[in-house]
Amino acid sequence: LDTLEKWVTEIFSEIPNNGLPKPSFGHLTQPFDTPEFHKLYRVVPIRKVHSLSITWALPPQEQYYRVKPLHYISWLVGHEGKGSVLSFLRKKFWALALYGGNGETGFEQNSTYSIFSISVTLTDEGYKHFYEVAHVVFQYLKMLQKRGPDKRIWEEIQKIEANEFHYQEQTDPVDYVESLCENMQLFQKEDFLTGDQLLFEYKPEV
Repeated sequence: LDTLEKWVTEIFSEIPNNGLPKPSFGHLTQPFDTPEFHKLYRVVPIRKVHSLSITWALPPQEQYYRVKPLHYISWLVGHEGKGSVLSFLRKKFWALALYGGNGETGFEQNSTYSIFSISVTLTDEGYKHFYEVAHVVFQYLKMLQKRGPDKRIWEEIQKIEANEFHYQEQTDPVDYVESLCENMQLFQKEDFLTGDQLLFEYKPEV
C-alpha cells in the first residue's frame, strides 16, 4: 500500500483541482416527454427471435442508492416462482424468459432520468399475442402499485445481496479499481465499496 500510495502521489498530485462541483443535468426534466416515445415500434431482428421490450423514463433515482427502489421492483418483476408474471406467461406458452431492471449507471441512470425496462422473450405463439403479454405486465405492475412495498421482501433482497457481497469471488484488480473510481463519483465516501451492491435503508415512500 505504501508503494501504491507513493506512485499515485507522484503521478496524480500535479493535476490541479479546479474546485468545480460535479455537473448535474437535473434541470432537464422529462427528457422523453414527446409523442414519438409513446408508441409501439416493430423492429425486424437479424436473428430469429421474438422479443417484447417495454421501457419507462422515470425521475432520476441515483440519489436513492441506499434504498434501491428499482432493484426492489425488478426483483419482483423478474421473479420466476409461483404467482410471477413469467410463470403465468409460461403456462400460456407465450414466453420463455423475462428480465426487468435498471443498470444503475450511465445511460440507464443519471441526474436527468432513470430508465426502467422489461424485456420478454416470446414464443411464436406469444408473438401472436404480444398485446395480451404487454397487458399482463401492466396488470402486474398495477397490482404492485396497489399493494405497496413489502418490508419482508425488501429485507429478503437485502440479505441475499449482503451474502453475495461477502462471498463474492475476487475480481481482476484493474476492473475493481475502475469500478471504485466510478463509485467515487456516485456515492458518499463511506459507501464507495458497497453503494452499488448493498441495500441500507427501507423507505416505503421512495
